[in-house]
Amino acid sequence: MTDTPYDFALGMHADALNSGLKSLHSQHRPVFQGTEGPTTTDGITYTFGWDFLEPPELALEKPDADLWSKMIKAQGVTDLPDTGVLQIHAPQLQVTCTIDDSPPLQGVSEVKVAVQITVDGGGITVVPLGVWLSAIPDKVTRIMVDKVIVPTLLDQAKTLVNGVKPPVQDLFGQQVALTPSLLAVTGTHLVLTAAANVQRAATAATAATGSDAAAPADWPSDKQVFVLLGRDLMARLLQGALDQWRDTQLADDDRTLTGVGSVWWKARFRQASNVKVDENDPTSISADFDIPWSVGLDLFSVAPGKGCALFKASQES
Repeated sequence: MTDTPYDFALGMHADALNSGLKSLHSQHRPVFQGTEGPTTTDGITYTFGWDFLEPPELALEKPDADLWSKMIKAQGVTDLPDTGVLQIHAPQLQVTCTIDDSPPLQGVSEVKVAVQITVDGGGITVVPLGVWLSAIPDKVTRIMVDKVIVPTLLDQAKTLVNGVKPPVQDLFGQQVALTPSLLAVTGTHLVLTAAANVQRAATAATAATGSDAAAPADWPSDKQVFVLLGRDLMARLLQGALDQWRDTQLADDDRTLTGVGSVWWKARFRQASNVKVDENDPTSISADFDIPWSVGLDLFSVAPGKGCALFKASQES
């Protein structure tokens, strides 16, 4: 809530991400299974299937130099990028491959895939970098690994979240579209920052706030999951919430005092404007409120047509 170059930031600790993957694996097993092919390579036809017997895990760090040297690199990749690199670790990946009409070959291997995640055109892009397998069997299976398994794993990693964008949210009667601008891998957290485009449902007025030019280095690393909102976005959302009450009758009532007269009062919330979040205290909000009100006491008449008002007061805003 301090001055930031972004409107919205969502940070997720590796433990939280992996807990989610574990739940997804137990509840939706078909997501972690699949087949590819038949594919013909060098005159040999392959059909490839895979099954993550255990849930995969994310390691929010680059592979070390020794592991990187052992990885089978994606086409055109030689060096690790400086930023945005993480690893997908499959403790037990079962692969099944049929070569031409031969009986299926099946094996289980530990697999690590290095990828780079970036934000491109408002969507998340995954660039595959390399794959390591714990066991590579005989020559024929090595060809299968190089020609079929590795390209398939890299392609699956690439399409896992490619183009994913946060869905539009309806907050306080406003449509809030988040456009990702940065995806940072900090070693402990995966942090997504975004610019917000706010459209009021009633007026169709659209306004975008900050540009996310950069990201601070001091994310709250002690939190499993955190959400940060920029001051401008918070003010706009609060303005939208207050707009829901525009021209709302707050009070219109009276009370009779036996033998004396009646007391009446009225109040209407006309509007609120100029909502601001305090620069030094983000829990302090200020706004200009327009609330006309009036109150009065009418005495009972002592004779027909002889009534009077003892007092009447009003305030326009």
